[in-house]
Amino acid sequence: MNKKSKTLLITMFFILTFAGSGASAAVLLDRIAAVVNNEVITWSELRSALALEGKGFLENIPEKGKEEAIRGLEKDYVFSLIEAKLQLQEARKTGLDIGPAEIDGAIEDIKKKFNLTDEALRNSLTAEGMNMEEYRTRLGEQILLSKVVNFEVRTNIVITDREIEEYYEANKDDLVSREKRRIRQIFFAAPKTGSGREAVEAKARDIIQRISAGEDFSKLASDFSEDRSRQFGGDLGHIVRGSALKEIEDAAFSLNTGEVSRPFWGPAGLHIIKLEEKVEAEGIEKVRDGIKEKLFQRAFESKYLMWKAGLKEKAFIEIKL
Repeated sequence: MNKKSKTLLITMFFILTFAGSGASAAVLLDRIAAVVNNEVITWSELRSALALEGKGFLENIPEKGKEEAIRGLEKDYVFSLIEAKLQLQEARKTGLDIGPAEIDGAIEDIKKKFNLTDEALRNSLTAEGMNMEEYRTRLGEQILLSKVVNFEVRTNIVITDREIEEYYEANKDDLVSREKRRIRQIFFAAPKTGSGREAVEAKARDIIQRISAGEDFSKLASDFSEDRSRQFGGDLGHIVRGSALKEIEDAAFSLNTGEVSRPFWGPAGLHIIKLEEKVEAEGIEKVRDGIKEKLFQRAFESKYLMWKAGLKEKAFIEIKL
C-alpha cells in the first residue's frame, strides 16, 4: 500500500474533522465562520476540514478553478462542523468523556487494520499536515461523537417481534426463496392428428415400464425425449409455482423425491416427470436477523435526524460566511 492510499484510509476514520477550541488568542487572529452556542468555528478550521474531507473531489478540479470550488463547498462543510460541534457539546453536557487509554486503543486498532508501523502512521499524518497530538485530539472527538450517538439514539431503539413479523408478511416474496422442485422430464410431442394420440400414449407406457424395471430415467430421457432437455438427461432445473405449465407444476408438487409421475397431457404433448429434489420455502427464522438489522437502520436514520434537528432548535447558531 503506498503512502497516498494509507493517508486516505486513515482519514476515513474521521466522520467530521475539526481542531479543538484552541487558545482564545488563536481565535482572535482568525476569522470566525460560525458561532455555536458559546463556541466558535474558525475559517481556518473550516478550510482544514474541507481540504481533508474534500480532497478526492478537489484533486479533479483544475488549479485555477480550485478556489471557486472550495468556496462552493464552504456552506455544506460549515453545516457539518456545526452539527459535530453541537453533538460534542451534548456529549460533554451528559457527562460523557474519552480517556487516553481509549484513544491509545483506537490508534492500535487503526495500525493493525492498515498494517502500519508507528513510523508509517507518523509519515501519513505529516503528509496531511498533522502531528500526533492533533491526530489524538481529532480521533478522541470522533470516539466521543460515536459515544453520544450511541447513548442518545442507538440505545433508545427497540425493534419488536411484531414489527419484524409485519415486515416479513409485507415483503415475503422479496425476502425468502419460495418452495422449489427440481425435475426431469421425458416429453413426447403431440401428434398432428387426434388419431396419433394412442401411439404416443403407448410409447409413454413402455417408458414407464422400463423405469419401473430399474432403467435410468435420465438415460431414457436422453434417448427418447422429444424436447431440448434431452441433451441434459431431461433436466429442467428448479421450478416454482407460476414458472412452468400448470400441468407440470401440479405433477411436480404432488410427487415425493425420486417418484415418477404417470404420463399426462399438456398443450404441447405428453409428459412424464421425475422429482429429483424438494427445496422447501424459507421461513421467517432464516431472515429474522436481516429484517431486524434493516428495521434498526431505518429507525436509527430517522431518530438520528430528529435528534440533530432537536439540538439545532435549542442552540444559538450564527453563520458568518
